[in-house]
Amino acid sequence: MNSRARRGLAALTSAATMAAGLLGAVAPGAQAATADVTGGQIGLYGGSGGIATINADGTGLRSVPGIENSGHTPNWSPDGSRVVAGGSQIKTGRVTGGTSLVTLPWAEGVRSSASYEDPAFWLDGRFVVFSTGGQLVYGPSDGSYAPSPLLTDAQEPETVCDVHPTASPDGTLAFERRANYGCYDSQGIWTYDPDTDAVKQLIASGSSPVYSADGSRLVFTRLVDDWTQLFTANADGSAVTQVTTDPTDHLNPSWDPANGRIAYDAHTTHAGHSNDQQTVRILDPAAGTSTALTDAGSRPAWQPLRKNGLNRIYGTGPIGIDAAASRWTFDTLGGTHQPGWIDAKSAVLINKGNATYAAPAISLGAQKQGPVLSTSSGSLDESAATELKRVLPKGSAVYLTGNTNLLAARVATQVEALGYKALRLEGTDLSSMSARIAKQITATPSWVFIADGNEYHDPIAASTAAGALGYRGTGVVLLTNGKSSSTSVQNYINALDPEITGLVTVGSVAEQAFRQMPLVNGWSYWAMDGATHEDVAAELADFWWTAPTSAVVEDTWVWQNAVAGGAVTATYGPMLWSTEASLSTVAENYLTKRSASISSVQTFGGNVSYPPANRTAIANAIAASSAWVDTVWAEAGAPPATASARSLRSAAPDPAQSGRPETGAGVKPGEHLPVPDRHIAP
Repeated sequence: MNSRARRGLAALTSAATMAAGLLGAVAPGAQAATADVTGGQIGLYGGSGGIATINADGTGLRSVPGIENSGHTPNWSPDGSRVVAGGSQIKTGRVTGGTSLVTLPWAEGVRSSASYEDPAFWLDGRFVVFSTGGQLVYGPSDGSYAPSPLLTDAQEPETVCDVHPTASPDGTLAFERRANYGCYDSQGIWTYDPDTDAVKQLIASGSSPVYSADGSRLVFTRLVDDWTQLFTANADGSAVTQVTTDPTDHLNPSWDPANGRIAYDAHTTHAGHSNDQQTVRILDPAAGTSTALTDAGSRPAWQPLRKNGLNRIYGTGPIGIDAAASRWTFDTLGGTHQPGWIDAKSAVLINKGNATYAAPAISLGAQKQGPVLSTSSGSLDESAATELKRVLPKGSAVYLTGNTNLLAARVATQVEALGYKALRLEGTDLSSMSARIAKQITATPSWVFIADGNEYHDPIAASTAAGALGYRGTGVVLLTNGKSSSTSVQNYINALDPEITGLVTVGSVAEQAFRQMPLVNGWSYWAMDGATHEDVAAELADFWWTAPTSAVVEDTWVWQNAVAGGAVTATYGPMLWSTEASLSTVAENYLTKRSASISSVQTFGGNVSYPPANRTAIANAIAASSAWVDTVWAEAGAPPATASARSLRSAAPDPAQSGRPETGAGVKPGEHLPVPDRHIAP
């Protein structure tokens, strides 16, 4: 199965749409992200020292350890949590040091082996775009697959060189285009719009464009009377205004994210001359003043600081965690649609006392577009009945997972008395039941995840990954009974074509069970075999997701939280396990390395599961610091009307009437995976 095919224009279009959605009020009470952007430190190219940072008042100059930098402007992610720079390869890292470095793979399909230049974050930190040999190249900021050319040969012929890309929050890229021999002749500033796949000239004369934090303006340079001066313009190219006039070369401009000031390199003579003295200065166009910042670095980049979100969903009173998760996601039937919520099309019932039998319900609910609700084995709990009536139209399917010893016949009768269709999915054991649920989703999945059903952690992680493919029924989870599996599971797998179906074993026991199955076909597959359940979940998240915008942290010891939360968040981002007292190291490392793209984290359950130290560690991992994370307390699944944090629903365009939410910014889970690393003969 070829899983490394290059992503097409449709994916970029979806990515740009998502990025635009991040900036709108798409959750109840949410404010536009840019409304809270302010200016932080200024990053500098520090010569042989790599990267330095300095406060905007000139104090606090410090060298950043561990991040090599070969002349790049250390551009920041949109939330200010990471910088992008690097030596021979592009790297991203935290300015607290190089302990969370991400190295982007070597670019593929490019015209030359020229050095990489001008890296910048794009599409709300999910991607990095840069120039090499005059060709624009992009790849995910978490390095999950190799960067590749952005534009076609028709859009970017070999006779031109495109350099200095800069990204607007709405997804538009601006860049400088040069032409003719050696690419010395500037053709001005051009833009690429991924929504329309259009490349056009914006400003006839100009170099080194940089968007403001809100995307409304550009600053750029232009040669005037033999000196390089600073100009500003509106994002549409109008209102071009010269803002410097002194006989100095003004290079490498960068906007203050908050108030319109511009940091830049000032050269006493022309840049590159032997007697030139270079200083970083700050221009205030409104006041008409320019002040010196430092002469200890160059190529300034002003840090944007933006609030990310930690969303705390928990039950209260008669509303348990399952109903709270449902209320966090699904509109009230017949009520006013809330932006970001979706319509329930089904529901899944589980026995509230059986963790492993509940695990497959996550993928079923995620792909049938409905909540997973818990009930007693003997009868339908009033809380489950209340939530069914709140979200689900009469006549809809309600899936009962398990035999009558798990959910009695009376439960089905009570469901039908409410006006729904009760559909029981059962089997002679857990393994057989998982195959029955898989068949209910699809007989021809694109992906199969196998986990050991004797313990709930790996099955829940596997089921969440399977459900990540959304409401199209393309991913399933199959459970084994330790190292053995049911005939139903074996028959399901043997009916599949390994050339078109991907297979992932989740946990070392599941792999052993798979290798012992009587198979009619040879399989190439991937194995997630970390030492602990936390390791396996993080390894699966790393394998399956590309620079996600959202993630879920689940308490390792409360499976009810994970099942309820996984079913409603699987289509948005990965699930990570964490211990109660503090954030697990493996979860912290995962979040930190993807902090450029992750703007919100969800947790399901009360304070016992996520004490202050745990929450603070999550906040520190996804933002510049915990001070730049707003916590939304969604009691009974309903965030307060004053909530201003970026929520789960700001991770995708509003999908309420379109059938399914986007699974991230255009890159579906499972795309761009490496070649399978394990093989088994029939």
